[in-house]
Amino acid sequence: MESQEGFVAEYAGFWMRLGAYIIDGIILAAINYAIYFVPGFAYFTITWELGSLKIVSSAFAVVILVLCVTVSIAYPVCFWRWRGQTPGKMALGIKIIRTSGSPLSWRDAALRFLGYIICWVTFGLLFLWIAFDSRKRGIHDRIAGTCVIKLPLKKALLPEAYEGN
Repeated sequence: MESQEGFVAEYAGFWMRLGAYIIDGIILAAINYAIYFVPGFAYFTITWELGSLKIVSSAFAVVILVLCVTVSIAYPVCFWRWRGQTPGKMALGIKIIRTSGSPLSWRDAALRFLGYIICWVTFGLLFLWIAFDSRKRGIHDRIAGTCVIKLPLKKALLPEAYEGN
């Protein structure tokens, strides 16, 4: 935990972040599945009637691949910039902030994604850094100057009628 100008931050640990990452992975897989199969089904239904069009088929595969890669990059980067949270992080009540406490810029989000690529190149081993860092920061957090914090739980206010009568 760290305090800065009346703000107490509790850092999100490795397992919580991994859970959010898995949720986001499932969402991205569903999106990419839709990108691949919906237009793919339409394309192959049309070409089935026309016969084999290998050149068009290869071009279609490249377009689908580019769309899937673009979505896979845009999904985290745009959510990080917009809210500091992907849907997986929202579900687990954690948020990415700059170490100064400010929200992420486009540059921060892009640098963070670059850090993800570096971690993936090591087959995910550099993500383990989070488990051993005192502020639970991974290589990608260090590159972008970010940290992931737990959001405070919101307490529900109950009407007086429900307060211990």
